[in-house]
Amino acid sequence: MRVKMGDVDPVSSPRPRVPVARDPDPSGTYRALAALAHDGPVDGVALRELCSFADTRRDCSDFRLLVALKLAYACAGRIDGDSTAALRRTLLGFRYWMTAPGVDAMCFWSENHQLLFATCEYLAGALHPGEIFTSDRRTGETHRLDAEARLRRWLDLRFRFGFSEWLSAVYYEEDVAALSVLVDHAPSAAIAERATMVLDLLLLDVALHRFQGRFVASAGRLYERQKTDPGAAEMQLVADAAFGGTPVTPDWNQLGMLFALRDTYEVPAVLREIADHPGTVTVRTSQGLDVDEAIRVHDDPLDPETTGALLWGMEAFVNPGAIRATMAAFRRWRLETNPFLSDLSAFSHVPSIALPALARVLNPVVQGTALQRADVQSHRTPAFLLSSAQHHQVGGFGDQQHLWSALLDGGIPLFTTHPGLPLVENATRQRTPDRWVGNGINPDLGQHAGVLLARYDTRGRPGYGEGPRARHTHLHLPTDRLDECELGGTRLVGRAGRSLLAVLGTLALLRVSDTEIVQQGRVTGWVVVLADVAEFGSLDAFSRAVGVAELDGRTLRAATPYGRYELSSGTLRHDGVLLDSRYPRYDCPWVQAPRDPSRIDVVGASGALTLRTTGRAG
Repeated sequence: MRVKMGDVDPVSSPRPRVPVARDPDPSGTYRALAALAHDGPVDGVALRELCSFADTRRDCSDFRLLVALKLAYACAGRIDGDSTAALRRTLLGFRYWMTAPGVDAMCFWSENHQLLFATCEYLAGALHPGEIFTSDRRTGETHRLDAEARLRRWLDLRFRFGFSEWLSAVYYEEDVAALSVLVDHAPSAAIAERATMVLDLLLLDVALHRFQGRFVASAGRLYERQKTDPGAAEMQLVADAAFGGTPVTPDWNQLGMLFALRDTYEVPAVLREIADHPGTVTVRTSQGLDVDEAIRVHDDPLDPETTGALLWGMEAFVNPGAIRATMAAFRRWRLETNPFLSDLSAFSHVPSIALPALARVLNPVVQGTALQRADVQSHRTPAFLLSSAQHHQVGGFGDQQHLWSALLDGGIPLFTTHPGLPLVENATRQRTPDRWVGNGINPDLGQHAGVLLARYDTRGRPGYGEGPRARHTHLHLPTDRLDECELGGTRLVGRAGRSLLAVLGTLALLRVSDTEIVQQGRVTGWVVVLADVAEFGSLDAFSRAVGVAELDGRTLRAATPYGRYELSSGTLRHDGVLLDSRYPRYDCPWVQAPRDPSRIDVVGASGALTLRTTGRAG
């Protein structure tokens, strides 16, 4: 159940439409959506292009199909006969899930794709309930019921545990698109309400981690473009549409237009209040599940449709705790021909009972794809935002996880990584990790407000399939954009507007370019201290107050204006006091909720939002 207090009645206060160019970008992938903003006919050529792409069953076909379904529901009377026929053929012939017959190169299983495929199947089945779908000779009603079960499980897990693709400024956009369409068009009021609640929670994440209009945080999956220019992230359009206060410029290459042009969903007032909060706030949240937690969520740890789908949504394939469920699903779903997963065939003839031991012995580098529980702290002030996942999978292999991030006044980003090599040399997936995406080996990270300590120890056991391991770590910081910058020895201090920055290394900091600073060594320590110039008055005064960083065996120590810190073996101490690093679902001024809550209350000066569920799906 979703209860709002303090909002304007949406019936008497219609949501303003996004302004739309008279001539939508002719190369825009989703330009057919322009019909949602006017009363004219749907662009038949653009709609048939969406159908043709979906018919090829390439990766991201589900993106196109979702847009086509939105138009089928919202603009049915404005679609020409040829396009209507093409859309019907596409919907009846599409492969919606891995259980269906067929060979293709679609990625069904990541967290966002599971929602997209289930939403498409659910809406297609409801649109054609009595017709036979040619892909598997089942009725639309059967498809609708199967997809509804998967949707209920997916929505339930997000409510209880958050997102495995935590705080992703890339993949949250896909979730928002599907949820917006469900809110508008789900034939079941219960599904529409559940989708509304999860959309509330996703936008709560965005509001809590918004700095100077940008959505910035540690993230489960993020790429170089979005890390180095947060304003270019896919979620920026959604954040602007939800909280920006100014008209959104249409972008017909973004699924986020489904949110910008939505019919029903109203952003709760308390979420707008949080997004616009001008003061200092610390947010602690847990997102996702560890593998050992995930295999206990459902009754059968080897059932592909429940445990298997959950683990695959986490991209946990060959981790010792997941590999038996992976191979059960791989065999059930006959995925040996899927180019994303064909390498798993090597395990097909290994007895199930022996698989975990084999995974431990091999230590495959692709374990790094697993998106396990993230305990994220974000400290937001008028001068900066600093966000990190505490002690996340320390010493393990990484992939696309963005473990810490900061944004200074004026939109200047900074973060460190251990450069990695692509886990899979395969044209079907992103070549990650790389120099600036993810990590080859994950660091130990701890944060306390505006202070972050990171220790990288890259001496661990090699993994099966791993290439040469980099013997350095590096910092991304566009120093040419700082108003003041001083670099020497193991210290860098700088100012950007009202932001003050100190970076302390345990070895010499070597400036390679205007954006890259390197520490050579297999074990390196980084300490980042951020502050507001109003607190110190000048960069010189701040610099004098900042001490040095020292690495003593497994312990990284630092003296800062805010006390002494020690990072050691997955713990962080401040002036000798051990800091908690395992967080509840939410802990911040507006919302406190335990992990696996049955009720979440968001309370502010402008109103309140209560979300609760009385049962568990699946």
